[in-house]
Amino acid sequence: MEKRTQAQFVYEGFGFPVVLKHVAMVKLRGTWTPDLDYNGLARDVLQAIAVHPGRLSGAEVRFVRHYFALTLQQFAERFGVSHPAVLKWEKAGAAPANMAWGTEKDLRLFILDTLGAKPKMFADAYRRLARPAPVVSRRIVLNRAA
Repeated sequence: MEKRTQAQFVYEGFGFPVVLKHVAMVKLRGTWTPDLDYNGLARDVLQAIAVHPGRLSGAEVRFVRHYFALTLQQFAERFGVSHPAVLKWEKAGAAPANMAWGTEKDLRLFILDTLGAKPKMFADAYRRLARPAPVVSRRIVLNRAA
């Protein structure tokens, strides 16, 4: 099996683009494909979503909800909103979800807490989230170098 490292690869399997830098690739049936642990990648993307600048997109909210295997109702109850509100956020797709900043901050801290973030990382994120994030166009970028 042929292998190589690709400088950059854009993975869109989570519903939004994730730029992978220095990703291992393997040639399968004549096609180069990323050689990834997709569960590990999903966890890394969740952590990046929690601390990345910019407001959450609808696609990212949907990814978070699906990662934690929560129904619309369970997700809504967890964050003190109605399930139609969650549906509205998710329907925003690549655009900002436009949820209240307090709810978004709670969601980001929920991600870090559930993933077992170390206290320093959690405290740093809490301080960075003191003010609403700007609405900016952004991509999640992860360095996959060994």
